[in-house]
Amino acid sequence: MNVHDINAKRDAAMLAGLRAASTTIEPPRSLDPTTMAVRAVRNVRRRRVLTAVTAGAAALAVLGAGIGVAGSVLADRQEPVPGTDRTTAQPTPASAPPSRGSGQSASPSAVPVPEPTRYLRTGDGELPVLPGVERGVVEGDGATPYILGGLWYEVPAGGWYAVGDVNAGGVAGFLAPEDPRANGSLDMSIDDVDAALELRNVTDVAGWTVPARDSGATTLDIEGADLVVIERHAREGAVAPATIRIRSGAEGWIIETRFPAGAEGDTMLRDFVGNLWLEEAGEPDWYAPAYEHPTLEPLEHGIPAGWQRTEHNGLTFGVPEGWTAEPTEGEFSPGVEWAATTAREGVPGERVYVQGGKPGGNWWTRTMAAPESQVIDVPGADYAEVQPTLYNAAGEPETYSVSIYVHQADRGENLFLVADFDGSEQGWRDLHTFLGTLDFRR
Repeated sequence: MNVHDINAKRDAAMLAGLRAASTTIEPPRSLDPTTMAVRAVRNVRRRRVLTAVTAGAAALAVLGAGIGVAGSVLADRQEPVPGTDRTTAQPTPASAPPSRGSGQSASPSAVPVPEPTRYLRTGDGELPVLPGVERGVVEGDGATPYILGGLWYEVPAGGWYAVGDVNAGGVAGFLAPEDPRANGSLDMSIDDVDAALELRNVTDVAGWTVPARDSGATTLDIEGADLVVIERHAREGAVAPATIRIRSGAEGWIIETRFPAGAEGDTMLRDFVGNLWLEEAGEPDWYAPAYEHPTLEPLEHGIPAGWQRTEHNGLTFGVPEGWTAEPTEGEFSPGVEWAATTAREGVPGERVYVQGGKPGGNWWTRTMAAPESQVIDVPGADYAEVQPTLYNAAGEPETYSVSIYVHQADRGENLFLVADFDGSEQGWRDLHTFLGTLDFRR
């Protein structure tokens, strides 16, 4: 498989993620997607040598997301202080995040009694715990998780724009929605942009130290991390920049955030760090993924009664009765999109998108890093890979989205398909029916 072939599948996977993300995010919450980072000296850019440790995911983001490998955890790391996810220390009025609707109102004459600051051992020092952090807080539906070298994170809500390729190079960045460059029209590198959220996965972490207790830096318990340092910097106009360093054994992450100054940005920072977790330590109890990868059941081949038979570039398949078709430009070649004429209120419409590739050798290879990858039997095809994802919204199943890579036997056509079906039991049955209609025989 040459470089062009590899890029072709990456493009196809990214397209699938973006199309899926566009149906689940209101407005697009990410990419990501999310975020990686840093500068060795504040405000001084320099090119850094990094280890590439990520693979595609979800997200889309969801996109189709990749999974890296987290570093080993130090055997003698400091165990977390017992307690709940919410810290016991109360933020000062100047930094307190807005109320999340507790339903209780304080008496005008009541004077809050501050609780003692809680300290936590981290790295070679001890720091106060960042107050007011709640685990797993996600604003709005369609939250999209990303992973960078084993560190899971989520970007703030509101349509943040990914800069560069968030699935490669050990680095990722996102522009805030209000940034004039956040429109997808520019091919920017993270090294060329002062991103609002930037993450870098690094390995030169042996010399990392912890600031003094009274330096203003704070920390947070992240299971599996032996060092977590959160440092806020001087305000830059309407921006309150901060640097987050996380280390797990020989692996580290440096995250630069440039959230708005004030209560809104303060809440964004707390919610961001409250969603960080390390894959090697295991999925935390508070983590509620926006998607899951279901396992397909055995397929029955053939087009059932009541379904329409259609064809594209030698592939015959069926769609439910009443669906209509429109031509599309496609990423690789002209394609076609079939779509249902009606949709459940508030749920993206059902559709099947098919795009032709170039005849010849098989473009595709098994996506071994993606746990959702499954191989199915398609008559006339010597390769057919399916990646099904169930997207949830507000805790309820919303859409089954499937990316399909198929190659016709005897050096035939390469095709890429995306199918979206309702997240109901009927949608799950329709998805299996659709896959069973695929036929690549000449």
